[in-house]
Amino acid sequence: MTSRQRVLTVLQGGIPDRAVFAPNIWQWFEYQKLHGLLPVEIGHCRSQLEVLKHLGVDIFSRNLLTDIRQYWMGGLMRTVYSAVEVEETVENGGRRVTYHTPQGDLSEVLRFDEPGCTLLQEEHLFKDFDREYPAWKALFADRDFIFDHEAFTRLEKQVGEAGLVMVGEITCPLKQLHLAARADNSIYLLYDHENEMRELMELYSDKALGLIREAVRHGAEAVCSMDNLDSLFYSPDIFRDYCAQFYSRAAQICHSAGAVFFSHACGRQRAILPQIVECGLDGLEGIAFPPLGDIELWEARAAGERFIVEGGLSAVQLEGEVTQAMADNYVRGLFEKMKPFDRFIFSMSCNTSILTSWDTLLRYRDAWQKYGQA
Repeated sequence: MTSRQRVLTVLQGGIPDRAVFAPNIWQWFEYQKLHGLLPVEIGHCRSQLEVLKHLGVDIFSRNLLTDIRQYWMGGLMRTVYSAVEVEETVENGGRRVTYHTPQGDLSEVLRFDEPGCTLLQEEHLFKDFDREYPAWKALFADRDFIFDHEAFTRLEKQVGEAGLVMVGEITCPLKQLHLAARADNSIYLLYDHENEMRELMELYSDKALGLIREAVRHGAEAVCSMDNLDSLFYSPDIFRDYCAQFYSRAAQICHSAGAVFFSHACGRQRAILPQIVECGLDGLEGIAFPPLGDIELWEARAAGERFIVEGGLSAVQLEGEVTQAMADNYVRGLFEKMKPFDRFIFSMSCNTSILTSWDTLLRYRDAWQKYGQA
């Protein structure tokens, strides 16, 4: 099988000729490049896609085009406004984004942290419900998401038979509230102003589902909602009340076009996994397994007859000294529990730690080659 055939086989519930290994090295690559730490072997590589091809692994990534200085997701979507004007200014080393709505101004501050090569949200968009709510509603109502099908087509051609492009451009409505107001403030807003928050989330939901429709209409075969699904923030009750309907509708849109629908997963999912499966999600991307999470990959896969799990490598396995024997022992043990490799994608839990050495990546790649045969 080619890598593309291998990934598609897993997404369709079949057994590939060997385990799919699709590491996510987005932040790791950007960090090494930013700090002049790229090994000579890959010093010529201009993108994580080129590094992944150099490694000879399978490609199934949600952020091949994401600009790490701008946002945590994106590259295949344009956000457009009709009545809202957007202004960006530099402020104390950060980037203040001001939205001039017909109902007043809103702003947020984002700062790119060079030492950690990550984007920090220093000031959230929503601050004062009583004063700002008309502007919140005006912003959400005016905002549209446009799927960049030309960029998607170009990226698909670049990936070719090396794998499959995962479209990771949107979140669930609750995550949008987290991003706008901060997770803790979102809970207060939901308790104090539930009707208004539901109205905002429904405005967002309609736009996000429209983008998913466009993505699958233009040939996307995998879509991922970029949520940090963790029962500490998405309790069973919260999930049922504010997430389930969106996930069900998104899954239906994808399934009607023969595509699959994932959500990114960080933290603990055991308490909400039955609802995740019931909503029709086809799988979880980047599962945080113990000790960082609370459910093993093989347990998660058993939650549904067609449920797909992606993960297997976290900071615990990637940081510090990792010998070939250590990598071999870990991969061999994990693969024995995941055989025959249906509904399993060997990858990173969330992302690759920036403290991971190039030699460690090579050793896990070599271990996959040794023990990944079906």
